[in-house]
Amino acid sequence: MSLLRIFSKPRWQSKDASIRRDAVASDDDPALLPLLAGMAREDVDASVRLAALKRLADPGLCQSAARDDVDPAVRKTAAQLLLDLLSGTHAKAPSLNDRMRLLRAQDEQKLLEHVALNAPEAELRLAALQRVERMPFVLDRVTDDADSGVRMAALGRIDNERQLERISERSRKSDKTISRLAAERAQALRIERGDASAITTHARDLCEQFERLLREGGHIEAAQGLCAAWTRIAERAPAELTTRFQNARDLHERSRDPQQLARLRQQTADRVEFKSRLESLELQLRQPDPAAYADLQCGFAELEKLHARIADSDESSSAGLSTRFARVGAQISALTPATEPSVKPSAAPAQASQDQAAAREASKVAARQTRLAEQKQHAERLQLAIEAAAKAIDAGHSAAAREAHAEITHLRRKMQTIPASLREALADVESEYARIRQWQDWGDRNRRQQLLKELETLPASGLHPDALSTRVREMQAEWANLNRIEGGKAAPNTGMEARFHALCRDAFKAAKPYFEKRAELRKQGSGQVSEFIGQTKTTLRDENLSPRDALRIRHDAAQALHGLDRVDPRERKSLAADLKQILAALDERIKAANVQIGNDKDALIKKALALSELTDTRQAISHARELQKRWQQAGSGHRNRDQAQWKAFRSAIDSVFSRADSERAELNAKQQQALDAAAALCSELETLISADSEPERSAVHALEAQWRELGCSDSALRKRFQAAQESLRVRAANTRQRERRAGFESWMAHYTLLRQLERNEMDPAGFLITREAQPALNMAAEAMQARADAVLGGNAIATVDVARVLDCVLELESLAGIEPPEEDRQRRMDLQLEKLSARMRGQQAIAPEQSLCELLDRWLALGPVDDAHASLESRFLHALGKALDTLG
Repeated sequence: MSLLRIFSKPRWQSKDASIRRDAVASDDDPALLPLLAGMAREDVDASVRLAALKRLADPGLCQSAARDDVDPAVRKTAAQLLLDLLSGTHAKAPSLNDRMRLLRAQDEQKLLEHVALNAPEAELRLAALQRVERMPFVLDRVTDDADSGVRMAALGRIDNERQLERISERSRKSDKTISRLAAERAQALRIERGDASAITTHARDLCEQFERLLREGGHIEAAQGLCAAWTRIAERAPAELTTRFQNARDLHERSRDPQQLARLRQQTADRVEFKSRLESLELQLRQPDPAAYADLQCGFAELEKLHARIADSDESSSAGLSTRFARVGAQISALTPATEPSVKPSAAPAQASQDQAAAREASKVAARQTRLAEQKQHAERLQLAIEAAAKAIDAGHSAAAREAHAEITHLRRKMQTIPASLREALADVESEYARIRQWQDWGDRNRRQQLLKELETLPASGLHPDALSTRVREMQAEWANLNRIEGGKAAPNTGMEARFHALCRDAFKAAKPYFEKRAELRKQGSGQVSEFIGQTKTTLRDENLSPRDALRIRHDAAQALHGLDRVDPRERKSLAADLKQILAALDERIKAANVQIGNDKDALIKKALALSELTDTRQAISHARELQKRWQQAGSGHRNRDQAQWKAFRSAIDSVFSRADSERAELNAKQQQALDAAAALCSELETLISADSEPERSAVHALEAQWRELGCSDSALRKRFQAAQESLRVRAANTRQRERRAGFESWMAHYTLLRQLERNEMDPAGFLITREAQPALNMAAEAMQARADAVLGGNAIATVDVARVLDCVLELESLAGIEPPEEDRQRRMDLQLEKLSARMRGQQAIAPEQSLCELLDRWLALGPVDDAHASLESRFLHALGKALDTLG
């Protein structure tokens, strides 16, 4: 292992974005955790920022990233993560109280709708739904939300009639409460805007409810509620329904007023007595007896007194009795009184024997005693029945009163005479019950007419066939209940009865096509379920059926069982039995498979625990990964046991990876140390470069030796160190070049002063002073001094040899790599041939730098060039500069 890996940085500080991303997603370095928030906001790589967001799962960071991050993919993922966190579907979601608090700070409709749709807590869904503004979404929540409270709250926000009607129809079978409330709210909205049909329907319902209350009995609170509801529509209700409701309410109030009740009871009693006596007189008139003329007249006179008390009544029955009373008076007046004929006593029958007479007398006595005992018993039961009927009538419980009166009628048929002590109470009960029955008969007739009217309009009402069928059955049940209440006296209503049944048949006929189509679909559904059962039974015979396939088939079988309402009802029982049998068989297989899966996973857990004993971490990690693959291949068993086993297995596997993480952290620390040491060597070498003085070679060699010992493999540090070495080499080369050029540059400075002196451009004194200021000359110094002394001494200057001067210029141009003019090329070629011949004779070549020094010495020795050949001097100086550049 290299020292670089020992001293390397942590993975989350790597310049490689993929390595940094993996570290952010999974490393548990304590130094990393506090930096995740900053990396989620500021890291240069989008995938690293996204990994930090997912690991932290912080709603605040997610919201900031969704709004401000520069990368669209990060914004999109952060927005989705925020939705999952606030709705509670994320594994790291905050608590409910925190999510409720965070939700209050959100205004984005998309987020509110997501929470209202996906949050597992009804409280959170309700809080989000209350702030959703898009009404189609609220409309869906009324029927689709799992919590009744949320559905009710959503319904409270709907104020559109058509939407409420659609909700009522959609939830008719799934949620009858919502369906009823939606229908009531739609009806209330129609009434509020003045819809005549809705007002009429509501008014009729209130009348029916009040009449039902009168028939069956009810509390005062119920009557008060109906009156309050009627008050809201009283001004807009139809006149006939207003009269009908007022009559029902008056009857109810009369039954509650003691004085009015007493007056009604007295009127009823007088009417009953009058009717009884009138019927007696009518019976006597059917078989007239002239001898009883006086009795008829006496009875008629007493009947007149009663007639005077009931004549002022507004009851229709009183008018009929008056008509009958007048007819009886006319018939009595038409009778002629006759003399009562004498009656002769007939001959007495023959007397029976004394023994037979005694036996008959004893039998009569015994029979009389038995009858007396029975009559006494019946009288006691009659008294109880009268008391119960009176109590029920006073309380307004018509159903109990009807049962008690039926008992009274049954007892009266068995009793020969009514005891005097019970006659008055019986008369009161009979009169009151007759009044109640009269009210009930009137109400029942009206209700029957209403049912017939509704049945006439039902086929064209547009109701769903199921709703139509349900309504018809409800009306049939109500009609049968009216027949039962009336005690089977259907003769007066025979025509209505026939019409009712005919209308029921017509209503069912309108829905017949639908039911036929549904029957066809149910037949198809039965065939599909039967086919599924056959295929499933064939599949169950396969002993190699996998647990996954068994679970899938069980899911399909459960769905088929729950969907049996789509099959023929006559086949549901047998199909349900087959499906339940399949489910039982599948459960047995799944149970056995779960046991096997649990045993296999127990074995894997033991092997995972044994990995802690392996000393080779790499081998342990390899085995752990292999066990993870085998765990996945083992499948899923029973949920509770599977979760417990997974925790144990995960704990054992995590311990192996934790050990690897520890070793990796230690290795990373060593690698970081090696990198720090390499960086320190680079810095030290760069410090030597930046120093003003030339670095010592020993120090540089020592740093290079340490670098080679580290064996750094980091490309950036390696390039950095190589760049520092290259800088050192360039600096040394530049120093050597400056040292080489220093002598030639000094010669050029002295030569320039010499030529100024030779051209009389500078006086001798100035020449000497300026030369002293120049650096010392270390090449061709004697020739330079000789030229200067000749001028300073006033000696005559000899004429230069132009040919030698040209040769010197050509040699210098050849050394500098400069092409000569056309006229001098031959001479240069000759000079080159001479040099070549000299080398061929064994003469050793002279170094360029030495050759240059000799040329300078020769140039000075040739003497000053006159103005006529100044171009040669210019060529010489130009070639000298190029030669110096070439030599470096």
